[in-house]
Amino acid sequence: MNNLCQIPTPNEHPKANALFRFALLAAVTVLMFIPACDRDTRETVLNTKPHLEDSIVYHLPSAPRLCDALNAEKKYVDIGDCRLYCEIESNGIPLVLINGGPGGTHHCFHPWLTAASKDFMVIYYDQRGCGLSDYKPGEGYSFEQTVDDLENLRKALNINRWIVLGHSYGGAIAQYYTIKYPQHVIGQILVGAVPMLNKPEINTKSLTPFLNEQETMKFSKIRALGIAGKLTLPQFYFNKDINGGWKRENFRMPDRNRLAQAAIYDIVFDPAYSSDFDQYYFENAFDNCPIPTLICEGKYDSVWSDKKVSLFRKNHPNAQFKAFKKSSHNIYSDEPELFVETITRWGKSLKTADTEKISAWQNQTSEVLGKRLSFISDGKMFFRLIKTDGIAAAKKFYDNFKKNNPDMVLFSENALNVLGYQYMAENKIDVAIGIFELNVKEYPQSWNVWDSLGEAWLKKGDRRKARMYYQKSVDLNPGNAAGKNIVEELSGK
Repeated sequence: MNNLCQIPTPNEHPKANALFRFALLAAVTVLMFIPACDRDTRETVLNTKPHLEDSIVYHLPSAPRLCDALNAEKKYVDIGDCRLYCEIESNGIPLVLINGGPGGTHHCFHPWLTAASKDFMVIYYDQRGCGLSDYKPGEGYSFEQTVDDLENLRKALNINRWIVLGHSYGGAIAQYYTIKYPQHVIGQILVGAVPMLNKPEINTKSLTPFLNEQETMKFSKIRALGIAGKLTLPQFYFNKDINGGWKRENFRMPDRNRLAQAAIYDIVFDPAYSSDFDQYYFENAFDNCPIPTLICEGKYDSVWSDKKVSLFRKNHPNAQFKAFKKSSHNIYSDEPELFVETITRWGKSLKTADTEKISAWQNQTSEVLGKRLSFISDGKMFFRLIKTDGIAAAKKFYDNFKKNNPDMVLFSENALNVLGYQYMAENKIDVAIGIFELNVKEYPQSWNVWDSLGEAWLKKGDRRKARMYYQKSVDLNPGNAAGKNIVEELSGK
């Protein structure tokens, strides 16, 4: 089973069907519009009832883009080798909003963050290759490129310093931007953010604790249709969410029209789009960070395990923390008034960090991350070897790396899993199996990688090995209902 967050329209690109798997367990920030007057009467994850449609919905409700009603300056900003779509509301302290993904768009923040424009200059933008921005890969889409694009956007807008607000994957961008360009950051706000820690125990152990078995099985069927290219990207998201999938990232049940709006506009990207952010880890990088940081977490965020918050806060020891008791992953839509009030009060209290402290911290982060960045180069070489010289050469590289660096990690679990599914989609099953075997070797306690290895062997036609690996996955995670069903089918029960 694959694990992060982007899905292209099937059949538009050789990687498209594989990337369907990339989105399935932590779909990009799917923001749902719920009128304030209805909010307290809507179903929540605490009192929800199963919602199962009788059939697949192929014709989504017509839904206008929320940007059309936004009273803001809308323009394309030239950052050198491409243009980024940008919207700016009001004046005040510059606050740039970084949406989740990889592959999401700024649209997820509408209409909630308009309320912040009373005190901030609210800057929305689409990352390169996403939404309304140019689809120009340059030397290839990458995490470094995304962070540098944000800095080039700042320069193009003639802003000296700003607050960076990152949601989910956007929180990864915000953290790395703060590390690379602290002199231009007034403060950072991390909202349900990717923790950027190589700790498998942070990853959630189920699709969501709020889905029952019937909804989980329905999701598996919808996912299978997506992988087979029988659903477009909006159709996949809409059907997933009207069958209970909304509980993954939302506390309150969305209305059906907003589900369609989110499916159409919140996740739009170049089919060739990708990010290698999974290879970056920021353990101890923020120990003496002088940049004010606010961490916002939803009590019912099921994108992460219950260990995420404490470990994330420990990695940001100087940060302020705010828990939102009626929120899931999308805090700004679950509790919009409290969220805007919180970030406004915090933002207006900020003071400029001392220049000498920033310089000292930069030296520290260079020391902490220097070796890790060297290993990232090794990781990129490892991935290139798979594609150019084959899995055998990559395995040899991996073995030599581990021999010399036994305590270091060459690749993240999710990054390698994504690559394995890309090869599966191209029917290069033996390569996919080799990739998943390496993942199992590096992460033997992850139920997810055993699940993926079982799926590859099942596609190859070896039911015995498939059953063995699926059983290992279920042993590690008894909550893997889909895996249990496959084991029973393969056992002839």
